[in-house]
Amino acid sequence: MQAPEQALAATAGWLSSERRSSAATQRNYIRDVSWWLWWVQARGLHLGDVPTVESDLYAAAMRATGLAANTRRARLSAAKSWYTYLRRTGVAATNPFDGMEQPRRPAGTTRYVSGEQLEDMLAHAVLHESARTQAILAVLFGTACRVSSLLGVQLEQLTHQGRFRVLRLPVKGGRTHTVKVSPYVGELLDGYLAERGTTPGAIFLSRTGIGLQAGYIRELVQRIAAAAGVPNPGGLSIHGIRHSVATALLDAGEDLAVVQALLGHASPETTQVYAHPDTLNLSPADKIDQRLAAAVERRTRHTS
Repeated sequence: MQAPEQALAATAGWLSSERRSSAATQRNYIRDVSWWLWWVQARGLHLGDVPTVESDLYAAAMRATGLAANTRRARLSAAKSWYTYLRRTGVAATNPFDGMEQPRRPAGTTRYVSGEQLEDMLAHAVLHESARTQAILAVLFGTACRVSSLLGVQLEQLTHQGRFRVLRLPVKGGRTHTVKVSPYVGELLDGYLAERGTTPGAIFLSRTGIGLQAGYIRELVQRIAAAAGVPNPGGLSIHGIRHSVATALLDAGEDLAVVQALLGHASPETTQVYAHPDTLNLSPADKIDQRLAAAVERRTRHTS
């Protein structure tokens, strides 16, 4: 469907916003919105005045075709954001996606480890590994950053903000996410930087001065996990470390908003995915086990 000229002009403004400034992000938004445009055309609707019920029918149609919840969420979120901008520019009278229910986020399947296991991994690295490995784990554990941020952060982005030492981590859309460098993480990072030197560029480099790759970091994490006695170390991904840090903080009672700020999430709903009630620890299985053992012992005594 061809959108009206006014809508096209407004869309250009919408795509130029800070959150959608990268070419890859813009392509994704255009793709997601184009599905809604197809729906509007197929239903013979007017783009600027679509009845609210149509958004729910559109969502139901996507669900009926078997699209994954994340895909449906992305398409609905893109359309809602687009219409918010169309309303601001006077192209649309209403936003048919306002107030609609979003598909539930699927339960996370990322393998994560406990806070104690993260501590075991770092302790092993401090005792047995190179200064670079210690620093890599310290930054991963201390900032819960993504691997792209770890590998992309430059030496000049290790700086100060007021009285705090910070890392300005590169994130999606050409933005940076500022995180505090705590004293012990800073100590391990400085130990590595004393060896690395002050040559500008990525903080984490190979011995030949080349930037590291995500595959190397994944293998390093899994190797250290194995050495620290973490079960099934081969199932631990780099994102699993980020997940583990967030879950450990939430399990320890840290406020959701604080963890959200650390992770750089726009929505607390995204952070909530990392909150895992400790169902195994709360399980009544041990109490049942004790009762069964006691009952068997009583009966055994009576029959002997």
